Amino acid sequence: MDTLKKAKWKIGSLNEIAEVTMGQSPPGSSYNNSQNGVGLINGPTEFTSKYPVVKQWTTQPTKLCKTGDILLCVRGSSTGRMNISNGEYCIGRGVASISGKEKKGITEFVYYLLEYKISQLLKMTAGSTFPNLSSNEIKDMVISIPNLEEQQKIAKILSTWDKAIELKEKLIEQKKEQKKGLMQKLLTGEVRLPGFEGEWKLKKLKSLCSKIMDGTHTTPKYTETGIPFYSVENVTRRDFTNHKYISEEEHLSISSRCKVEKGDILMTRIGSIGDAILVDWDHESSIYVSLALIKTNKTILSEYLVQYMGTHEFKKDILSKSLLSAVPQKINLVDIGNVNVYFPQDISEQKAIVDILSNGDKEIYLLEKELESLKQQKKGLMQLLLTGKVRVKA
Repeated sequence: MDTLKKAKWKIGSLNEIAEVTMGQSPPGSSYNNSQNGVGLINGPTEFTSKYPVVKQWTTQPTKLCKTGDILLCVRGSSTGRMNISNGEYCIGRGVASISGKEKKGITEFVYYLLEYKISQLLKMTAGSTFPNLSSNEIKDMVISIPNLEEQQKIAKILSTWDKAIELKEKLIEQKKEQKKGLMQKLLTGEVRLPGFEGEWKLKKLKSLCSKIMDGTHTTPKYTETGIPFYSVENVTRRDFTNHKYISEEEHLSISSRCKVEKGDILMTRIGSIGDAILVDWDHESSIYVSLALIKTNKTILSEYLVQYMGTHEFKKDILSKSLLSAVPQKINLVDIGNVNVYFPQDISEQKAIVDILSNGDKEIYLLEKELESLKQQKKGLMQLLLTGKVRVKA
């Protein structure tokens, strides 16, 4: 890449370099699950991280996409989501297929343009109860247009980052699966660590805790700054940087009943059930009613308990005691206390198990940080390359 002076890019519309085909749903009577006819892509139901997976077919196809086309969701909450077609499919009205025009646009370059500009498209749907992108809105999107050779080179550079990101994601998933297998062996007593032969017990969670409570039942008044206020989303996403704030006065009122302290466990109990995280921070914070605050007694390490909460046994038990028919689904505090926990009575064995599993967590955490760094690097490159601020060498 360089910043030498070259022919300026033309400012134009996506329609100048790309073909946009809006989907059209075939007759419902033509749908089938017996692989009769052409695979049908209706939108997010078939979408994965990259390529769609066909779940139904139609004997009366309407609009078709071809292998390599960009598939863009244009209706509903998933508007803006993209996949790459890995075959010839019929596309329903929730999807548009996009490809580069012959001698004018490279499809892979168009994909990165859309990825970079998607927020601009989505602004057009802001405030709508049912987001929807029209053909003209997509075609008229303003873009900078380089020549075909530069499009090809830019796409190649960005695809290199995508490959690195994909490899890192696969490695993270492998490490997570390895850790799950280790958890099932170590946290069920199937495999014992050398030097430990003590008894394991199965007890109700309430007998292992000094307190099981929930956060405030009243929606607080949010402030621009102040005390961090956490809810279900923070635990399920493992993200405690994006959160709301409340005043110190309101925090003191909440924490007088439900005080979050380092070493406690936060567990989701409304909407999502049973996702848990160890409180590893010292700063003041408050929680909403959708989270349970669990304080262990001297019988069990909170570090061990939070690991056990990730096992199949715990998940199955807690869901069996939940009100799954409630909207949203939830579990009452008394039922949380009746969930069974299997653990070694020897605290030193608990600690040894935690040490092994924590090392796996640290490895995954570092890999996720590396993944985030790659994504940020790609984002920065897109801004430079897709606007012509930095030009690629001829």
